[in-house]
Parts: sequence; C-alpha cells; structure tokens
Amino acid sequence: MRKVSALVYSIIIPGRNESARIESTLDDFAKTFYDSEIIVVLNGCTDATPAIVRGLRAQFSNIVVVEIEDAVGKGGAVRAGMLVAKAPVVAYVDADHATSAAELRRLCESLDGDGIVASRWCKGAIVEVAQPFARRIASRVFNALVRAAFGLRFTDTQCGAKVFRTASIRDVLPYVETSNFAFDVDLLFAMKNAGMNVREVPTVWRDVEGSRLNLVPASARMFAAIVRLRIRNSFLRWVVPAFDRLFPTSPMRSHSGLNILILNWRDPEHPQAGGAEKYLHEMARRWVASGHAVEWLTARFPGAASTTTIDGVRVMRVGNAMSVYALLPIAYLRKFRDRFDVVIDAENGIPFFSPLFSMKPKICLVFHVHQQVLKKYLPAAIGSILIWAESWLMPRLYRTSKFVTISNDTREAMHAIGIPRQSVDIVYSGVDAEMVPGTKSLVPLFAYVGRLKVYKRVECIIEAFSAVRAAFPNAMLHIAGDGDDRGRLEECALRLGLAESVVFEGLVSQQRKVELLQSAWAYVSASEIEGWGIGVIEANACGTPALVYGVPGLREAVIDGVSGLVIEDGSDLSPALLSIVRDEPLRRRLESGAVSRAREFSWDAAAQAMVDVAMHAVIGDYYGLAHLSGEWSLIKRVRNDGDSIALAKIPLVSERKTAGG
Repeated sequence: MRKVSALVYSIIIPGRNESARIESTLDDFAKTFYDSEIIVVLNGCTDATPAIVRGLRAQFSNIVVVEIEDAVGKGGAVRAGMLVAKAPVVAYVDADHATSAAELRRLCESLDGDGIVASRWCKGAIVEVAQPFARRIASRVFNALVRAAFGLRFTDTQCGAKVFRTASIRDVLPYVETSNFAFDVDLLFAMKNAGMNVREVPTVWRDVEGSRLNLVPASARMFAAIVRLRIRNSFLRWVVPAFDRLFPTSPMRSHSGLNILILNWRDPEHPQAGGAEKYLHEMARRWVASGHAVEWLTARFPGAASTTTIDGVRVMRVGNAMSVYALLPIAYLRKFRDRFDVVIDAENGIPFFSPLFSMKPKICLVFHVHQQVLKKYLPAAIGSILIWAESWLMPRLYRTSKFVTISNDTREAMHAIGIPRQSVDIVYSGVDAEMVPGTKSLVPLFAYVGRLKVYKRVECIIEAFSAVRAAFPNAMLHIAGDGDDRGRLEECALRLGLAESVVFEGLVSQQRKVELLQSAWAYVSASEIEGWGIGVIEANACGTPALVYGVPGLREAVIDGVSGLVIEDGSDLSPALLSIVRDEPLRRRLESGAVSRAREFSWDAAAQAMVDVAMHAVIGDYYGLAHLSGEWSLIKRVRNDGDSIALAKIPLVSERKTAGG
C-alpha cells in the first residue's frame, strides 16, 4: 500500500452475506482507492463474509469495518457508513461489483457540485450485461412513480453508485429515515428540498448474477416506503405514526439531538411547584445544555405570562389548574403536533391522556399511584372517577407507551393496577450541587420542606415535636413550604402552645432551603405516600438524616439506621425525634451515612437515563442512529431486566487504521 497524507474519498460498501464475491470486490476497490478509506458495513451476516473482510483488512490498511449484528437494510447500512466517513467526498456502491472501482473513481473525479448519480438509462451509459426483462420493467415503473411523486428528474435513482460532498450529506442526513432500497429516493429528495446541486451522469455497469432480491415482496416494500415518504413530506405528515403501524417499513432515524415536549400541570415558576416540577426542570435544563430541544406545555397561574423561557426550556401556558386538561389537547394540535420526537406525559393524579390526541412516541411519567389519597381526601363521586381513570383507563390507554417512575415502590404500585413491570423504567432523582454539609444549629432543630397538603400529615410532626419541646425548651421546628393545609397546621401549633417554637417559613428561596437543611439536626416527613421523597435525599446531601414513616417511596429513600430512621406508619414520631437530640453518637453516625447515601444520586445521571428512555421510545422496535458521548452509535432495544434501561449503544467503529499506515 502507498502511504498518503490525507484521505481523498470515503467509499461505502454495504454487505450482507456476500461471501461469494466480496473478496474480489474489496481487492479491486482497496487497490484503486489506495488514497481513500473503504468502509465496509456488514449487517446481519450469517455466512463467512465477516471473516473474509477481516482477512482483507489485515492486508489492506485502508479498509474500515463497521459490523452490525442484525440486518438494517441497504439504506441503514449506507447511512451508518456516512456517519463515520472521514474524507471530504463520500461515495457508496453495491458489493456485487456491478460498478467497477475504476468507474467509481471516474465518477468521484467528476464531482463538481453537491452530488453525482450514476445512471444506466441516460444517454451515453454503457450496460455491459443487462438485467432480466422483468427487473427492467419494474425499474421503469418505479422510476415513473418517483418522478411523478417527488419531481425528481433522474432517469435512474436505483443504480448502486453515487458520489456526494460529505458536508452536503451531513446537512440532510437527519431528515432521511428510509432503511430499505428506497433510501436513494429519500436521500435525493432531501437534497432537492435543500436546494442542492446533484447531477446525473452516464455510467458503465453490468448486471451480476446472484442477487437475492425477490422482486414481488421487494417491490411491495419499496412502494410502501415511497408512499410513507410522500406522506411524510406533505400536510398529512401527522398520520405517519399510524401508517407505520399499518404498513411497517422499518424507518431508521438519526438523532444528533431530540425534540422533547413535556406535558405537566405546573411549571417550575408556579407558586405551588413541587417535587414533580423540580424533577422535570433539573433534567430539562440539562437536556437543553447537551443539545436537545425542550418545550413545556402547562397551565397558567395568576400573573403568569402565556409564554416564557426557563433555562432554555420554552414554556407555554394554557387554561388553569382544571381547564388545562381540556385546553391542552387543543393547544397541542394547533401548535405542537409535528415538532417533537417524543412526548413526556406527567401523571399528577391523572395524566393528559395524550394517546387520544398524539401519535408521537410517549413516556408516561408516574410519580406515585394516588389510589388511597384519592379515596380518602376527595368527595366519593369525584374520587371514584379519578380512581377509575388511574387504575383502569390509564393502563389501557398507554399500553403501547413507555412508563417511567422514580422508585421501585411506585413501580410495584403500578404493577398492582395492571401495568406490567417490564414496561416501567426507574429514573431516580438527583441532588443539586450546592447541597453540601454545612454548620449545624447550636440548638436542636428539625425541618420539614414541602407542600402543606392534608396527606402530608405535617400535624403528626408538630404533635411529636411538642414532646421534644417539653424536654428541650430551646428546640425548634421549621416548616418551609405552602399549601391549602397551612391554616389548619398553624392552628395546631397554636393549640399545643408551640407558636414561638414552630416557625412557618412559607415558600423559601433555594439559598434558604439549603441553609435550613444544612442547619437541621433531622429532616422529618410523615407523608402517607411519596413517589420517592426528593426532600429526603436533598437533606441527606446537606448532612442531615431523615426521619420518615415506612410508607411507599420514603421507606425506599431512607436506609434505616444508616441515612435516617424509618418509623412504623401511624406510630408516635416523638421517640425518634428525642433519640436524635439525646444520642449524639447516633446522630453523628446517621449524618455520615446520609452524606454517603446522597452521593448515589446525580441529576446528570438522571437526565441521561431519561434521554435513554426517550431514545428507546423513539426508535421503537427497530434501530436508530444517535450521536452519543461524542461519537455516532447504533442504538437498539434490548430485553428490559430489572431497573435497567432497555437500550443498547453500539459504536459504529471501534477501531480504525490510517490509510497507507
């Protein structure tokens, strides 16, 4: 091999079970394109093709091998090769040697615009060995259909040899989805829409025996792909998801970033924003920072603008806390339906029932199952309707969607209402970077941070604190947060004579929240149920153990005796509070365990895990191409096992030799 200073061309050769002819083809191309890289994309091979190619790679240093376990079609293989191409000009050619290396080199050297399409049908073409008559008739019918449907002026879109500027290809590749033999039409139509200059030139070509293409089923698949492509590029593009269900054509999308829409009843600026909004906001702003586009459709609140941007996330608000469920679908259909790869539908008691108005891939995000809360705290008629919607309607309506929750307890509760465990992924919350241990209060100080709702049972904390106050008169309880139960709780504190030692701080800033959690001797929660209990981990990060009832979510967040204490649900909390004050070695041990526990959680990790689930939802049952961690990878679904995200990332090239080196 001659040594070269830089790659001139990237030649892509897709191959599947080509053991009878791949050796002669690669020998010709490797020698002719000595100054270029020959990217052989093997996919779904069940014969000796991979072994033959690896043997040739040992002989020719300019051969690069991309090996894909399953068959992804000619289009899928070519697109994978295009994403790893290094030269300024990229070409692809069939492995059957119908186009010789010398002829492809001539085509490459003729490039003067964005692309060249080799033609067997235009004036000047030389067909040394013609295709069988039936194949030629099918080719002409297909070409007529393509010209009529897409306005492409080429006489031959299906010849296996084409040459392009790599930069031009990279601009349009995200818009190309077809993975079968109709890929060429998809690519050329995308280049036409981008105003690129692609010309057709006559070629020298010969038919090679041994094609495994079955004309009838192949024609049917290509016709379906053409119809899908025409629909996707029309005002009817919103019906593509329905078409894919009726006529699967295995589209293979490439993603350098996802377009994500969040449906949630509140946004981070809402006065009553809680853990759900915190969870989504922390991940959404990280998605934006890493190149994804995120929008948030939610309810308005008094004084709120109809649109705003929060940390790069565009927020649109419609209706109010109640009417948002009726108005949001209308807003979606008017302004959002064609702009997103995936919809995250957050269930806060009830979801938005997005499968009724959106055919996009969806993630139903469930923070906790509300059955007992709805039954206990709502009027019987309303509670019964909401219980039915959550336990019967939601599992059926979202049966084809991905589910995500924030704890194993909630996943088990979801399973109890009919959602299969294997359909649910767990994405734990993270911890803010500024939440680190600080200086503890000189006097016993307990803290609760969260919404003041009846089911949070904050009165249990106040009643238990009265025993602490009796034994330690200088002890304090700070309650940060607001809600419709505040008035009743203030009356409780007043009735117990704790007006001066129980401080209701209302809504607090992030800085004050951190200061309070750092100075507290323990964080206390008496909630009846939580999806996870994000406040527990935040307190732990600040070096503060948590005292909680052993209810779903909280009992999973706290490691009893290590990062806090788990008390039997409904029992008196005062012994646990008193032990924190009286037993300093216990308190110090729990403080240390709390910090270690918090280190297990990261918002960066949570954001990436949710993106993985989103990508999983987007690619469906097939493959996708994604730019992850600085490299292009093939992504596919794998069996979901336990808490793992069912997504495999396969780098397209694990090793590459320098041409001529």
